[in-house]
Amino acid sequence: GMLSLMQGAQRDVLIVSPYFVPGEAMMKVFADMRRRGVRVRVLTNSLASNDAPLAHVGYARYRKQLLQLGVELYEMRALKSQHLDRTVFGSGAGGSKASLHSKMFIFDGRVISIGSMNLDLRSQLQNTEIALVIRSAALSREATAKIDDTLDDSAWRMELTPEGQLRWKAPPGASFGDATSEPDASLGLRMMLQLLGPFAPDEML
Repeated sequence: GMLSLMQGAQRDVLIVSPYFVPGEAMMKVFADMRRRGVRVRVLTNSLASNDAPLAHVGYARYRKQLLQLGVELYEMRALKSQHLDRTVFGSGAGGSKASLHSKMFIFDGRVISIGSMNLDLRSQLQNTEIALVIRSAALSREATAKIDDTLDDSAWRMELTPEGQLRWKAPPGASFGDATSEPDASLGLRMMLQLLGPFAPDEML
């Protein structure tokens, strides 16, 4: 499956997943890849752009650990965006908020997997998911370029401050700014995250 593909990566792994609750097994694979010097980049929804806020609870508890491993973590901005509607990430119906729906993994710039497999435990345990694995440098290049564009103008890059606090860094020249708490998310959503975070088991999310 996806984990064994990841374990075979030599240089870099690029992951795009609307929901991203890695779980212990995947965290071990990430730690192993980072030890081997493999670059790992992940693009997922911010709380504000996520249409399943509970999934965000599970993801949020892994954020600091991921950053400590040296995983490069990006969160998608939730605003209406013409640009995104033209790319593989558009949620279709014009005017709906930009939100990631694609699931894509690119390994070493030559193997691309596109499919319905979310990187979360619920889909690994309960759903039968399908993914198409294509060995194509050209297609991988094209998809990587699209994702890079999104990272450059529509996503925050997550950072840890020296004190161990999360920061959301906007790309240079972006029309939006940095943040120190879940950006663009309502107070209600943020409170739900803080209240539920400690209690919900990963598998439920």
